Amino acid sequence: MNEHNPIALELNKIQQAWLKEVAPQSQLRMVRMVIKPEEARVYEGFCKLESSAHGQLEEVFVTHLTSFEDEDTFSAAIMKDWLEAYDNSAALMQELQNKNAALTWDPQAYRQALAAQNGQPLDDVLLRMLDSFRQSLPQENKQLVLALLPRLVSDLRGMKRWLTTLLKKGIPDGVKLLVFDHAGNEQLAIHERQFPGQLHAMHVPLALYDAIQKLAKSGNPNDPEIAMRKCLFEMGKALQDKDVKRLHEWGQKALDYTQRSGNKGLFATTHIMYAGMLFYFKKDPQLPQLLDRGMRIAKQGQQQGDAACPPLLIQFYGYQGAYAQLRKRFDDAIEWFIKQAKLAQEHHFNQQAMNGWYQAAELCRRKNTGRYYMVLEEAYLAGQDMQDEEISTSVYIYLLRDYYDYVHSKKIQDTIQRIDEKMGRLFGDNWKEEVDLIRKTRAPLMMPPQTMEEA
Repeated sequence: MNEHNPIALELNKIQQAWLKEVAPQSQLRMVRMVIKPEEARVYEGFCKLESSAHGQLEEVFVTHLTSFEDEDTFSAAIMKDWLEAYDNSAALMQELQNKNAALTWDPQAYRQALAAQNGQPLDDVLLRMLDSFRQSLPQENKQLVLALLPRLVSDLRGMKRWLTTLLKKGIPDGVKLLVFDHAGNEQLAIHERQFPGQLHAMHVPLALYDAIQKLAKSGNPNDPEIAMRKCLFEMGKALQDKDVKRLHEWGQKALDYTQRSGNKGLFATTHIMYAGMLFYFKKDPQLPQLLDRGMRIAKQGQQQGDAACPPLLIQFYGYQGAYAQLRKRFDDAIEWFIKQAKLAQEHHFNQQAMNGWYQAAELCRRKNTGRYYMVLEEAYLAGQDMQDEEISTSVYIYLLRDYYDYVHSKKIQDTIQRIDEKMGRLFGDNWKEEVDLIRKTRAPLMMPPQTMEEA
C-alpha cells in the first residue's frame, strides 16, 4: 500500500480500528460497520484489499457482492457465488500448492446440497461450508471473515432476520460475518442481549473529503489533469456557496488548462463536469453552450480514436435529454435519451443503455403516451441478450415489468412466457410483486439535479 496516498491512509485507519476493536475478540461472530453513504467505495476498497494477496490483516477475508432478495434464498445465493469464485481460482490454488500452502477443501458436498435445494433455505449448509473452508486453511487457527456487500438489498428487515437466524443457529468458531449499515439510518442492529459477546458495531471517522482534495491537488501543478482537479474542487466549493460567478471563473480556468493539453477526452470531460454543476443554475445561458461544445469535442475525439470519448458522448446525450426535459421540450428529450441508449448499446455498455431506454420510456408514459409502448418494446428487445446478473442489477427489470403488463393485455403469449421464465428465474414466482417493491425502495436513477421534478 502506498502510505503517501491519502486514500490509502484512510484505508489504514479502518485496518487499525479492526486490529484494535475486532482482532483481539475471537468470540465475535458479527461485525457491523456503521458508515456514511459517501464512504461506501472506501469500505468496498478495504474489503477487496483484504480479500487479496495485499491484505494487511491476519484474518482471511472473502468478499461477496451477492444481491439480497429474501431471507430464504440468500444463503443459497452466497453458496452459488462462492463456488463459482472457487472454480475460477485455479491459478491461485496452484500458487498456494507451489508454496506448500495448498488448500485442501472439498466443495463437492456443497455443490450437491445446492443442486438438491428445491427452494429450501440452506442456512445450516452455508454455516457448515464456512466452517469446513476455515478448517481447510493451511495456517493453524486462521480466522475467516465473510464480508457482505450486496449489490442490491430488496428487504433490509429480511436481511436483519437472516443475520439473526444465522446467529441463533450458531456461527462457527473462527468465522465472522461483516456487514455495513448507514449512519443515521441503521437497519441491521441486533440487540446485544440476544447474543452476548458475539456482536460488535464500529464506526471509523474518516476524513474522506480532505483525502480526495489532497489527492486531487497532488502531483505536478503544470499537469493539465492535476490543474483540472484543483479547478473542480474550487468549482465544487463555489457551488456549495451558490456563488455562480466564482463557479464560472474556475470553470473557465479548467477549460483553458485542458484545451491547452490537446487531449480531446480531458477537454470534453471538463465541459460535461462544468455543465453538470450548472444544472443547479438551470437558466444559466452557458449550460446549453457547454453541452453543445463538449459534445462536438467528444465526437471529434471519437473520430480520432480516443477511447475516452464514446462513454463521454453517451453521457452528453443523456445530459442533452435532461436539459431538454428541464426546458419542457419533451419530444426532444425522448429523442436524446433514445440516442443515448442506442449509442450505449453499440458500445456494449448495457447498464447505460437501459438507463437511456428507461428515461425515454418514463417520459413517454407521462408526456407522449402514443410512443410509450413502442419505446418499451424497443427497450425489451435491446436487453434480450443481457446476462442474468446484469438484468437483476439494472433498470431493465422495470422495463420488463411494464412491458409485461402491455403484452399481457394484448395476450401475446410467447412474450408473456419468455418474460415469466426470465424474471421467475431471477426473482421467483412472485417476481412482479418483488420488482414493484424494489422500484419503491431502491434509490432513484441518478440524473442531473432538479431534472425529474421539472418533468
